[in-house]
Amino acid sequence: MTNNIIENILNLLSSCSIETTPNIYAKYGTFSDLVPKGKNVYVTYLPDEDINKVTETAKKLTIEGYKVIPHLPARTIANNKQLERYIKTLSEDCGCSKILVIGGGGRQNGSISSSIEILETDLLSKYNFQEVGLAGHPEGNPDVKQIDLDRAIIQKNNFSKKADYKMYLATQFFFEAKSLKDWEVHLKSLNNNLEIHAGIPGPATLKTLLSYAHSCGIGNSIRFLSKQALNITKLATTRSPDKLIYDLASYQLENPETKLKKIHFYAFGGIKKTSDWLKTINRPNLSYNNQKFE
Repeated sequence: MTNNIIENILNLLSSCSIETTPNIYAKYGTFSDLVPKGKNVYVTYLPDEDINKVTETAKKLTIEGYKVIPHLPARTIANNKQLERYIKTLSEDCGCSKILVIGGGGRQNGSISSSIEILETDLLSKYNFQEVGLAGHPEGNPDVKQIDLDRAIIQKNNFSKKADYKMYLATQFFFEAKSLKDWEVHLKSLNNNLEIHAGIPGPATLKTLLSYAHSCGIGNSIRFLSKQALNITKLATTRSPDKLIYDLASYQLENPETKLKKIHFYAFGGIKKTSDWLKTINRPNLSYNNQKFE
């Protein structure tokens, strides 16, 4: 493997982000022994989550020295009043200048139905957010028609032309670089200019990864993982994303026009397992298919 690919891999890993939930953070109480200070840490806001736990977690992580990116799920928010209160709290009390705006669960709790509606309120500008992530779906979304996903990409790109903050696409997780490659070809046909942060799984057992893939209904990943699961002895074996990272770094190197800029880790196997694995990644022991990259 060339030094250029090694450098690309190291660059992707050094700028990577990781995700946690309020409950996981509460379990550890601090991330100082898990995640290097200054890293981007996403905080999930699931449909049944207490909004106060999200803001409390965001504030504690900010105090610890992390760049916190809370989720803002459109369909979970009751109304514009609650929306502004949440955004204001994240900005003024929690010190957040980055946020991830997503559609959220299938059930709509209030008057807001989509992420574009949140952008159009201009509340993110009012409260001085500098970076706004938006959902990207390389393998589609079982709850949303492809034509509607395409329309959303076009709307978000159009909105980005007048926004006073940086916008990017943070993707749903996938397991093969081909998913991202094919999706980016499709995005080019929609004239996408938004940067892509690729969501990939951290180390986890094949059984765990299959469970998440099934729960999200991402067909290509289910088929890919199911082929590997035919060998039942592999189900409980931890699978690391080495090959996927190698393939993404190679793709980035071979395609200078790609919008792929960063990777984001979904810690399905646990944040400690992902963090411990990341700590082992350095030049001497980068591995690919159980062989040293070098």
